[in-house]
Amino acid sequence: MIAAPGPGRKRLPRMAVRIFCFVFASAFLWPVVAWKTAPKFVVQLSPFNAICSTVAIRTIGVGAGIGLAFALVALIRRRWFCRYACPTGLLLEGAAKIGFQKSSWWTRFPPLGKYAALLTVAGAVVGYPVLLWMDPLSIFSSSFSIRTAGAVFSGILAGSGLFILILLTLWSGAFWCARLCPLGGTQELLASARSLWEGGGKAEGETASVIGIGFLARRAFLLGAAGIGMGLLAERIGAARGEQAPLRPPGAVEEKRFTGLCTRCGNCVRACPSKIIHPDTGQAGVAGLLAPAIRYDRKYCLEDCSLCTQVCPSGALEGMNLDRKRRYVIGEALVDGSLCLLALGQKDCDACERACPFDAVHIGWDEDQYVAYPVVSTEKCNGCGACEVVCPAEGIKAIRVWKRMD
Repeated sequence: MIAAPGPGRKRLPRMAVRIFCFVFASAFLWPVVAWKTAPKFVVQLSPFNAICSTVAIRTIGVGAGIGLAFALVALIRRRWFCRYACPTGLLLEGAAKIGFQKSSWWTRFPPLGKYAALLTVAGAVVGYPVLLWMDPLSIFSSSFSIRTAGAVFSGILAGSGLFILILLTLWSGAFWCARLCPLGGTQELLASARSLWEGGGKAEGETASVIGIGFLARRAFLLGAAGIGMGLLAERIGAARGEQAPLRPPGAVEEKRFTGLCTRCGNCVRACPSKIIHPDTGQAGVAGLLAPAIRYDRKYCLEDCSLCTQVCPSGALEGMNLDRKRRYVIGEALVDGSLCLLALGQKDCDACERACPFDAVHIGWDEDQYVAYPVVSTEKCNGCGACEVVCPAEGIKAIRVWKRMD
C-alpha cells in the first residue's frame, strides 16, 4: 500500500510557489529586469487594488485585468492569493513563526478586513477609494524605495508600513492577515458570495441561506453608504489648497481624487531619474500623508522623461507619452521681485531664461522703473522647475513653482 503524502509534503509545492512569487515581485520592484514599467504590475495583480482602482477610474489596464482574473479565482479557492502569491504574507508568516510569545487578544475582533474592502469599493464608486493604501502589495512595493531614498527620513517613511506589519506580527501573530488585511477581506467576501449563491439553491438550509444573505446585504448596504460618505467627505477635506498645496508628479488627477487613488507604493519615487519626487510628510494634511510630492532642490522634471506616469498601478497618475507629458501643467513659475538679484540690480543674471527648456521665461525691461526682471509666459510654462533650480538667490529662490489654483 502506498502511503498518502503527509502534510509536510503537501506544503512543499505551495512554499515553492510562494518563494517564486516573492522573487518575481522583488525582481520587478528592484528592478532586476530591464522592463521599466514592470513595477506597476506587481501592485495591479492584487484583486483588492484591481477592483477598487478599476471602479474608481472606470478603466481596465492589462495588469488590472489580470488582477480581476485573480479575483475570479478567489471565488473558487478561498484566500488562494494569500496562500500562494502574496509576498507580504510570506514575510509575515515567517515573522509569525519566530519564537516570541504571541498575544491572541485580537481573536475577538470582527473581520475588519472585509469592512475595509467594502468601504474602499464603495468610496471608489465616487472616485475616492478611501483605504486603497492598505493594500499589502502596495506596502511591499513601498519598502523598495528605501534603496533610492535621498535622506534618512525618506527611507524611514518608505519602509515604515512593512516594518509596522512585521512588528505587529511578532507581537500578535496573524492579526493583520486574519483580521485587518483588505486584500484578504476581499477574497473572503468573494468566497462568501459564492457560498451563499450555491447554498441558496439547496432545499436543505434554504431558510438559513436566506437569513444569511439578508444579514450580509444589510451590512453591505450600511458599509457601502458609509464608504460613499467617507469618499465624498475625503474629497472635500483631502485636497490641499493655497500656498501649502504640494506639487504632484506629471499626470496626477485632480487633487481632491489624487490622495484617495494613490496607493503610496513608491513606484513613481523610484522611477524618477531626477529624484525630485518625495513622500508628502503632511504638507497636504492627513489625507495626503506619504503621497508623492515634487520638490525642486537640485534637479527639475526632465522634458524627455515620463516614467513616473508609466509605473502608477492605480490611475492616480495617468499614463502619458512625452508629448502629453510636456503639456501637462505641474504648477506655475512665479517671480518675487524683492528677491530677484537682477531686479534688485545686484547681479546681471539671466539664469532662469537660459535654463527654461520651453522658452517660457524671458528678461523684460521696465523703462519707467529702469529695471530688468524675469517674465514668465503662462501659456508656455508647465512648472518643470528648471528655472527654480538654477536661481542663484540664496535661501528662498526668487523664482519658484507653485500649485496652480484653477
